[in-house]
Amino acid sequence: MFAALSAAAQGRASPFDRVTRSGSYGKMCYRHALYTVVELAVKESVGSDLFVRDARGSRCDADSLPGDFVWRNRGEADYFLGIRGSVLFIDQGTGPDLRGLTLVDLRTRRVLVSTGYVGDVMRGRQSRTVAIWQGAELLEPGKGCPTPPISMPPGVDSLYWVDLRTGKLTFAGRTRCAVRQ
Repeated sequence: MFAALSAAAQGRASPFDRVTRSGSYGKMCYRHALYTVVELAVKESVGSDLFVRDARGSRCDADSLPGDFVWRNRGEADYFLGIRGSVLFIDQGTGPDLRGLTLVDLRTRRVLVSTGYVGDVMRGRQSRTVAIWQGAELLEPGKGCPTPPISMPPGVDSLYWVDLRTGKLTFAGRTRCAVRQ
């Protein structure tokens, strides 16, 4: 949920639908118009298991019943990031840079895309898209980019549109200088 809060804090429209959050660290409940997502922290590792069910029920527990969609933390520090329509956004990682992003179509329970990203997920140019920056580490700063501080490698970020119907990434024709951590 960090990216949704960050986008709002910066005066940008969130790319996610509105959710109501309740609970406390270890077990959070996110209520969306169509779904309820329960995020249960994994005790032996970092990350969370996600339990997704129809919003018509009032259950906000981490017990899986028939009909629930369960996303088990895959060791990549998986966390609930947001929902847009029937697409679940899962953030993966523990650091601020070069994170993972998985989008799941909750109607078909199919992974649309699993990719890397940096920064925030942003609203796309069309209603069924979002925008992400994908980061890469370079051996030397790119043309026109400043030299980063010692011990921080140079990088470049490339902007992509993500189609929420297919998961297809399309290069938006923009790059920016970056410093990797």
